[in-house]
Amino acid sequence: MTIGPESFAFLQQFLKKRSGVVLDESKVYLVVARLLPVVRQHTLASLDALVDRLRLTSDPSLQRDVLNAMMTHETSFFRDKSPFETLKQLIPELVKKRGVMRQLVLWSAASSTGQEAYSIAILLNEHFCDLLKAWKIRIIATDISDVVLTRAREGLFSELEILRGLPTPLLRKYFTPLQGKWSISQECRRFVEFRQLNLNDPWPVMPPCDIVFLRNVLLYFDVPTRRAILERMRKIVRPDGGLFLGGAETMLGINESYNRIAGMGCSYYRPQP
Repeated sequence: MTIGPESFAFLQQFLKKRSGVVLDESKVYLVVARLLPVVRQHTLASLDALVDRLRLTSDPSLQRDVLNAMMTHETSFFRDKSPFETLKQLIPELVKKRGVMRQLVLWSAASSTGQEAYSIAILLNEHFCDLLKAWKIRIIATDISDVVLTRAREGLFSELEILRGLPTPLLRKYFTPLQGKWSISQECRRFVEFRQLNLNDPWPVMPPCDIVFLRNVLLYFDVPTRRAILERMRKIVRPDGGLFLGGAETMLGINESYNRIAGMGCSYYRPQP
């Protein structure tokens, strides 16, 4: 099955407007692969028929299904490792600075099915359980897709998902078998709150954050969208906190109002005063 150039152009505009994601012409194959299940689900004759319905009606379920299908949800436990090693070095420093308020707020800003947020929770439990015993810990995990957020809230992961990045000792300590999958423990779940949030839309009120993981999401946006998101983030990240981007992402030529800090095999950013 193929998609016509006019239909593809409409999808480009639809995705850019609704999510900020930019699709170039080299991604036609991706559109076909991801939207075929939506065509079948809505019993349509073709991809062009799907786009026609999207264009001519205001069917919210179809709009939601197309948006969910086109989002990239690639994730894994402790992805790329070095940001988590750096976070492990940052926590004691932040604990000293937050001794009066005794609260840490961390934001996983493109959380997908939850592995990143739960990795942070595992790290805190594993290395700082006693240190943070009387503290309020909030890990706010957001994503544009309600489908992946539903999965994330369940906290159930397949064998394949578990094998991607999770060391066996941590599996044994923080997961239990359930219905042929692995369920994450309550001691990790208690830190994490999931919310739907589109980074390209106006944001709800967010608390000042000590750490933000905004990893492997900016690369899907055009430069003006990246610039706008980073400027908004500058007002959220505490001046002595840290903003982590993906390994292939940079602020160079986009936003000069952060200081780049060397970490453990990676860099992170702090807003300039």
